[in-house]
Amino acid sequence: MTRFFRKKGVAGSERKRVKGDIRLVLASDRPEQDRDPLAEKHSALINSVRYFGDREGDTPAEAMTSTSAALYEYLLARALPEMTSKEEHLVSFQDAKTFLKIDKTSRLRDCIDDLTKTWVSYEFMNPDEGKHRIARRVPLLHIEEDVGTFSGERSITYSMHPSVRRAILGDGIWAMTEIAAYPLFTSKYTWRLYPKLALMSGRTLRPDMRWTPEELAVELGWQPKGAFKFSNFESRVLLPVLSDIKAHVRRFSVSCEYVRAATRGRPVSQIIITVGPTTRTPDEFRKADMERSSRTRVRRIAADAAVDLATEMPGEDALRRAATRLRQPVTAVATLWTEAFADEGIMNLMQREGLKVAFEEWVMQQEARKEDDDVEVEFDAASTILVTLADGYDLETAASAIDDHLWTGSSAKTIRILWNVAGTQHQHHINVAATERDLALLLHANQDIIEDMEYAA
Repeated sequence: MTRFFRKKGVAGSERKRVKGDIRLVLASDRPEQDRDPLAEKHSALINSVRYFGDREGDTPAEAMTSTSAALYEYLLARALPEMTSKEEHLVSFQDAKTFLKIDKTSRLRDCIDDLTKTWVSYEFMNPDEGKHRIARRVPLLHIEEDVGTFSGERSITYSMHPSVRRAILGDGIWAMTEIAAYPLFTSKYTWRLYPKLALMSGRTLRPDMRWTPEELAVELGWQPKGAFKFSNFESRVLLPVLSDIKAHVRRFSVSCEYVRAATRGRPVSQIIITVGPTTRTPDEFRKADMERSSRTRVRRIAADAAVDLATEMPGEDALRRAATRLRQPVTAVATLWTEAFADEGIMNLMQREGLKVAFEEWVMQQEARKEDDDVEVEFDAASTILVTLADGYDLETAASAIDDHLWTGSSAKTIRILWNVAGTQHQHHINVAATERDLALLLHANQDIIEDMEYAA
């Protein structure tokens, strides 16, 4: 069975939302990758929000500069850890200037002005109410300047629209973004594409992202003066964005290729961007569930194998994260680890580098073996496509998305829609003439609706 991706169903209100010490982004040098702070960005903000500059009226366009966009992402990241308890947030002018690597307060005020003149539209799903919340033009942020009466210290006081805040705190899919990368981006279009790439990089299977040049220009908010010319779009937008990603994004790689039409001049008809897998540190993996009785069993497993619980058996958190990665119970991982004591290479590594390094190396070896053992169902051999809906979505929403989608295949495949109501799973079958590209485009267009997609024979 081939799986496209699996969403981790943890509400935003229950998540940490920022990984690492966010104060490190204020350092003069960017921290090493394993200490680089990361901010979660909800897929609703990535896929549903459209930006408008004040001067452009209702026309999507170049709403912010790269520096003002970096300020917005920093303000959002600073707000994330306290959103459950606060609706208004405060960041000092000094912190903002240090993050943006600027000295003049006037430049910071220019960035703040950009944010106050930026408007957004969106359509969010509220799973609790079973409704869509639509806004066609609301402020990006509500911002005021806070000045200390006696100290004179100046700060940015800001809040976000209640529906945006509610979406962040609700269920969904999240991308992990590198906060420190934003002020390094030189193109004002990079911040529009980067979160979409980060969201894709976190998935198990990552179908190619495809746009016509005109579609990608709209996605990034670029509007030419006069007729669209690919050469202008390539030099002014696409290549600078790809250069930014290559130079400043550490957690994944991207490649880009063009498809050319078989007509005169062979114009570019499609832009294909392929996103590599996320490089994750061990503590980013969710900890598997562990019952109280399992703790006793782990101690017994260590004792029976003559493995010292304090110095040779990984701690509970490490075992639980390894259980998630290997899709095994915690007790099974503990048993397998005790068997690794027969592996001379792992034992030598533990003596040289310590238990933590040796255990991580062993887990990566087990992951590699598991990948080799997994039998994947290729698209041509699949008769059924299993589509699991995200929380809050029902058959009507999914069926509408499938019915409205363009299917270009010649042979029928069965899409089996799976969804839960009050703990009970329901399913419905729809036959479509699908190609693999059709399914990739369906997934790309409905990332908030589809939680999981698999091929099954």
